Amino acid sequence: MAAMGSWAITRAQNLAESGIQTVPPEYVRQVEKALVAQEVDDPRFLVPVIDLQRFSLLPRDHLCKDQYDTISAQISRAAENWGFFQIINHGIPDSLIARVQAASRAFFQLPAEEKEAYANEAQNPIGYGSKLGYSADGEDKLEWGDYYYNFMRPLDRRDMSKWPIQLSDFTEAMDEYSTELSKLFEYLLKVLSRDLGLESENSLNESVGGERKELQIRINYYPPCPQPDLVVGVAPHSDPVAITILLHDQIPGLQIRKDGAWIDVQFVPGALVVNIGDQLEILSNGKYSSIEHRSVVHKDRSRMSWAVFCTPPLDAVIAPRRELIDDHDHPPLYQQTSNAEYVKNFFKKGLDGKGHVHGAKQQNPLPS
Repeated sequence: MAAMGSWAITRAQNLAESGIQTVPPEYVRQVEKALVAQEVDDPRFLVPVIDLQRFSLLPRDHLCKDQYDTISAQISRAAENWGFFQIINHGIPDSLIARVQAASRAFFQLPAEEKEAYANEAQNPIGYGSKLGYSADGEDKLEWGDYYYNFMRPLDRRDMSKWPIQLSDFTEAMDEYSTELSKLFEYLLKVLSRDLGLESENSLNESVGGERKELQIRINYYPPCPQPDLVVGVAPHSDPVAITILLHDQIPGLQIRKDGAWIDVQFVPGALVVNIGDQLEILSNGKYSSIEHRSVVHKDRSRMSWAVFCTPPLDAVIAPRRELIDDHDHPPLYQQTSNAEYVKNFFKKGLDGKGHVHGAKQQNPLPS
């Protein structure tokens, strides 16, 4: 049992394994319904799927320019119109993904007292935790899920006191996975830099720290719930980062808010899910928009996901790229903010839809 705020929290996994039939009141909230399956057959509600054709991560001279431009255009349109898309043939070996998933499951299969040795602290997400979120009416509510959170790279940011080194292959699998994802993040940032017409293909990568950019992982475990319609696994939010790449275990549960309605992200075998974060919304001066998303849970099965966040170091300053603003028709739509302050406010206030990035907007962006 862990303490958070004024509550002593029993982990969601422990509650599920205890056999309870009624959800404790601190988890119960009004959950807005998603569109039903018949409605989401409409192509307007299918999250874009982009085939990277594996070799698109290699230098451009190894890829036909027409193919490269086609893939780049698909990524750019998805970032602008959706803020969320799926990528297939991304080049990360299935065998490595299987190792990452197996090592993570091993952590959540540890006895409760062993997991609690990695428990995080208030206002610091690093380690093993259970999330305090917010309901639509502003009340503090718990989420039906537990997680493990830490830095993947740079290594000097990793909190080894919260790193389960005793688990076979955990460190090796996470290190190899972070290497592959780092290449993928840089590829996506290059494509989007070109689309924005920035000074160079490396502009966005430099804006998020270049070699100092951070990759953080959050491994989510959502146990079965006796009353799944009364809870959420993760409350609605946008990510306070540049880009997120999500791996899931093929069980539905991820939903996004599109055109005012919640829709399921359709399952695509072998896909990774990419979403634009708040920082890229600010850097692009609003051309790309972070999107509100949430996780729901099931009555008869557990679910896991692996979110890896690409974010600048804490000392970075986040503001619209100078190439995208001027004194006439393109004023900065967002205030300059330090990453440290943005992240501090996010973890202090908790998940709040798109409230954090909306709070960064200029009150009167148009020049007088």
